[in-house]
Amino acid sequence: MAATRVNIDGSSFEGGGLLPPGTFRLIHEDGSEIHGQRAVMLDPVPTNDPNEPLNWNTTRKAVNFTIVLGMTVVVFTALSIQSIFWQQMVIDLNVSYSQLNQAMSVNFVGLATGCVLFIPLAKKFGRRPVYIVSTAIMLATSFWTARLESLAELYVTNLLQGLAGATNETIAEITISDLFFVHHRGSMNGLYMTMVMIGSFLTPMAAGAQATRQGWRWSYQTMGIFNAIFFLLFLFCYEETKYVPVLNGQSRDGPDNEEDLSIPTDPDHKSGVQSDTKAALPIEPSSLHHELDLSIPINSWRKRFALWTPTPEPIWPYFYRPFYVLFKFPTVFFTGLQYASGVVWLTISANVLSLVFPLPPYNFTPEQIGFMSLGPFVGNLIGALYGGLLGDRSILYFSRRNKGFYEPEMRLYILHLPALFMAAGLMMFGITISQGMHWIYPSIGGAFFGFGLGSIGDATLTLVIDSYRDITGDAFTGIAFLRNAISIGIPFAISPWIQRDGLRNMFIACGFISLGISLLIIPMVFYGKKSRRGLAARYYRLVEQQGHTHGG
Repeated sequence: MAATRVNIDGSSFEGGGLLPPGTFRLIHEDGSEIHGQRAVMLDPVPTNDPNEPLNWNTTRKAVNFTIVLGMTVVVFTALSIQSIFWQQMVIDLNVSYSQLNQAMSVNFVGLATGCVLFIPLAKKFGRRPVYIVSTAIMLATSFWTARLESLAELYVTNLLQGLAGATNETIAEITISDLFFVHHRGSMNGLYMTMVMIGSFLTPMAAGAQATRQGWRWSYQTMGIFNAIFFLLFLFCYEETKYVPVLNGQSRDGPDNEEDLSIPTDPDHKSGVQSDTKAALPIEPSSLHHELDLSIPINSWRKRFALWTPTPEPIWPYFYRPFYVLFKFPTVFFTGLQYASGVVWLTISANVLSLVFPLPPYNFTPEQIGFMSLGPFVGNLIGALYGGLLGDRSILYFSRRNKGFYEPEMRLYILHLPALFMAAGLMMFGITISQGMHWIYPSIGGAFFGFGLGSIGDATLTLVIDSYRDITGDAFTGIAFLRNAISIGIPFAISPWIQRDGLRNMFIACGFISLGISLLIIPMVFYGKKSRRGLAARYYRLVEQQGHTHGG
């Protein structure tokens, strides 16, 4: 039975250390290091095993993660381009816009269930086999879609693409957790979100241009070729990042960690103890001294590229635990709600483009509809830099103000501006379209929206990784399920909503709903740490049940 420990504020919980999950010393001032410069502490604390992905060199990490990023573009291209082709598909397949809307909902059904089915396999058997299988399914369905002749086939291919594509939404976040330390995750998440938006906005422009010149089927064939390339890259170049430890490493969040530690606190950050409390600072690895045990043999190529890496834990808890994590941990549910709402607005905007812009006064071709994605893409690119790169820099600043201690909620401090931009962008997009104004105005509105979506998406997803790293897979499976489950009904609601309220009023309502959801950032900033402290026992029990060392 786990021992009961006393928390920093006098409360106690079982199985945990003295710090809430996610809280740790990020900045350490040590006069003996680089003439008194502050050293960034490594979290999670890595083992001395050179085979642990956290200890890989930069090139090795870059190769693995670049393949993941490239496949992210392909997956989100597949999930985004179909609505651009509707203008041609209604004629070619003899279907209605309503039936194509239903096909999009089938795609969301696949997305909602795919992560629940595949991610437990990634945790049990490794990331590599899931990447390979999901890419193979995407490859097959791309070429099938290029040749389909009936609506029933479209439903089947959309379902399969959703099932396969769903894995990327979750397993990419697990890969970030496998490979990168806390002070790099915001930037890596920013890169991931940028690839998501390239697939959602930029490549659809190329697909629309190709469809206008060669037909929509050729666009799917082109996507099939890229799927084939990444299938081969995963098969022959992507190493397994699931770490099976040889030696027992340290865990900063785990039991018996940072004993007798009092946290120094900046009064501005209200961390629950007096600001003049002195800390008994233990020795921790920093980016400046972390030595590997070179006596441990490097894994063979056969092991590094094994088709699966099974471990003995039971698989069935991974199927229900995501829902438990989603609804029992406020930080996870908060992120799921932010992510889901952003995708809802994205779905509504994409559908409106496909339904309205082929008609007067715009009379756009598929190519021109695709080019309307440029505004949101540029905005999201800036947002990813704001939420990712600036976010990583800002947490260093806020941690210094907090006597070197990092709280995951610090990533939310800079999100007030993106929240306003996202709401204003949605309103501008809908109002300008309803007035038949020049296409540049809805494009600017889309850019504002993209900025908010990229910033908030990056920061909140990183918040979860930093708070509950050892249950990242469960958390992101639950988040992806919530995001896609909410989106299933959206295509059915758009046309009736437009008919009842008109485009202008619909997007004004969307803007205010978006702002209301985004403003949940405020209570999360004030009460997020309290929830992490209060639920620490629950978190460590989950970690103990699944036998994690570094996020398995």
